[in-house]
Amino acid sequence: MKIIKNAMIVVPEGHNGLIRDGFIRIDGNRIAEIDTMDKLTPKKMEGAEILDAGHKIAIPGFVSTHSHLYSAVVRSLPHAGYEDVDFSFVSWMERFWFKMLEDKVNRKDVYAGTLINCIENIKHGYTTTSDTCEGSYALPGALFEAGRAVDASGMRGVLSFETTGRISPENAMLGLQENVEFIEECRKHPDSRIQGVIGVHTTYTCSGDLIQRCRAEATRIGAGLQMHLADDRWHSFDSTLKYGKRCLKWLEDLEFLGPDVLFFHCSYMNERLDPAIMKHYGCNISHQPISNASFGFWPNMIPFIDAGVNVSLGTDGQTQSMFENMRAAQMIHRIRYEDLNLLPDKQMFEMATINGAKSLHLENEIGTLEVGKKADIVLLKNDSPVPVFENNIMNFVVTVADSAHVDTVFIDGNKVVERGEYLLMDEDEVRAKCQEQAVDFWKRNDWPTP
Repeated sequence: MKIIKNAMIVVPEGHNGLIRDGFIRIDGNRIAEIDTMDKLTPKKMEGAEILDAGHKIAIPGFVSTHSHLYSAVVRSLPHAGYEDVDFSFVSWMERFWFKMLEDKVNRKDVYAGTLINCIENIKHGYTTTSDTCEGSYALPGALFEAGRAVDASGMRGVLSFETTGRISPENAMLGLQENVEFIEECRKHPDSRIQGVIGVHTTYTCSGDLIQRCRAEATRIGAGLQMHLADDRWHSFDSTLKYGKRCLKWLEDLEFLGPDVLFFHCSYMNERLDPAIMKHYGCNISHQPISNASFGFWPNMIPFIDAGVNVSLGTDGQTQSMFENMRAAQMIHRIRYEDLNLLPDKQMFEMATINGAKSLHLENEIGTLEVGKKADIVLLKNDSPVPVFENNIMNFVVTVADSAHVDTVFIDGNKVVERGEYLLMDEDEVRAKCQEQAVDFWKRNDWPTP
């Protein structure tokens, strides 16, 4: 048993959303009790491991609902793919991302990149991630390497492989089979932090038959589905040219939609019709504000939020900081609408925590600090120059704090970060292995190396 005492605890209800001076009792991997310090008796502390939080702020761990964790290997590349050609995202994907990155990824890349990315995510306050593994020529086994890395890092993960039809029908079936076998393997270990879902790349790289096959398999085994949707305008141009309808409407006609579907991006949607479709089927959206902005996209989540669609936040492998992600999402929409009341701080915090849990169908397990939920807890330094209390706690967390405030992280009841230091393995050694793998990757493309 563990007890975190003298903490300022962000709670979902009661106490005006904040216990100013409280304790959290952890029994195994779950929260057993949350209350004010005057209720922490000597008897409750008998035999417990005590952590004095020193009035740090306890929040639920952040939940990223979209990433490509292996991508640590392909950060800061010595070749950008933009040279001597008019840029469009789809042409960049075809000329650069597919040929020079995804098609060159091997299983060693997946493991090395995923492991260091998870460690960095954890140190930034993430306790759960959803990952879409890429690398069609790394099949079979790519998703299992990602799962092995996430598990070793101590993180909680909902993982899939990006099934795509762009290479061959045989390769598409390999991707779908990888998802199904991984899901079945994870289910053999019900207490594991790792679970699988079925990943689908996107509408313009998958035929209707392949999309329906993925849906049928997900329904057969009772698994979720995750898919990129309309991050670029090309998705709907393509489906309109081929099928006479925008991509979401086409997916509706394919009977793909449902509450088990999580869409990534959704930057270029039909804002008049698509929110109602999403709401009707109970679909979820993972919003990637920093990733989208870096590629010049301007996503608009407000019509979907107003329609009651669950919207969460993801990194897409482009940032380690959920604090940056929350602020970017807030700013993008306030600039678009010239409305400073949009996406208030509490709503942004929920998008980074409980909405993410809902997107992954884990809201009964994670996403808030409540008795009975998994003990995924982050302690933030409270070094505010003004007093933090009920009226400004959300403003401090969302608009003032950053990753440097992350002091201690518990996942599944285990302490994995203390005073900003990752505890489970030698981080420098893991990073060095990733750097070696990155150089090996660059050599495969004949790019400059150090």
